[in-house]
Amino acid sequence: MGIDVEFKKMSNIPLGKIVNLVNSVFEDYLIPIKWDILSFELDMKENSISLEDSYLMSIEGENIGFCINALRPPYARIDAFGIKRRYRRKRLGEALLNYVFDIFKWKGIEEVSLEVAEHDEAVIFYEKNNFRIERSLISYYIDEKIEAEPLVFTDAVVDEIYEEAVVNQKEKLRFPNWQRAPLTLKLSEDRYNHNFLRDGKREVGYAVWGTNSEGAFIIDAAPKDFKNYDDFFKRLLGSIQSSLSIKKVIVMNVPENDPLTDAAIAAGMKPFFKQWEMVRL
Repeated sequence: MGIDVEFKKMSNIPLGKIVNLVNSVFEDYLIPIKWDILSFELDMKENSISLEDSYLMSIEGENIGFCINALRPPYARIDAFGIKRRYRRKRLGEALLNYVFDIFKWKGIEEVSLEVAEHDEAVIFYEKNNFRIERSLISYYIDEKIEAEPLVFTDAVVDEIYEEAVVNQKEKLRFPNWQRAPLTLKLSEDRYNHNFLRDGKREVGYAVWGTNSEGAFIIDAAPKDFKNYDDFFKRLLGSIQSSLSIKKVIVMNVPENDPLTDAAIAAGMKPFFKQWEMVRL
């Protein structure tokens, strides 16, 4: 008797069931996913996640895996992919991936990306399914006070930051990953602080950032003058620390070939987590 395998669109599944399944599959991950419905909804908007193009895999009526996808044709990103532990190494993940890629082909998707922890066993699985390592994404932190001339925060219009980010990417000044792509910054307007930074009367750059129980985090930041990226970023870090009376600031998943990486290192930030961005054409 064959196994009864079914693929179900997530758009037909209650969000609570999706969140609970994802959290349970990733509870043993290096940095576990801990979504609740609100944070999942915010991630959906910010990252262009399409539940209409995301799928649950079930066997004999049990939901055992998922592939959550973000689409910006001709590009797509697998935001989260997982199979329950007891069903792994049975080629079920490959079946789910093949099903999703048939949908991608029909949708006109030409390139698919995802992120996986460096040296995670999942890398072998993705390589067997025609993904290749594109670059490293490195997360940094600082927990020592930075002494630097402060900058002044002013409220920014999200569309203006978006336009600057688009120009920076087109002119190959930036090489952002999906999470800090111009459109992602634009779609995050309800979630983070969007500020211009001023040195006196002169606008010197922008920052998209926020706070949590541990301190502050920076989603993206870029200066007007890229020759001064290191100095701008160091002053931004110091200004965030001073304004909130904190020391710990993190910036997650920075591409190794983006100037934000060099700026973070120059400011004294230390790496604490590395992922690989993988791509399949």
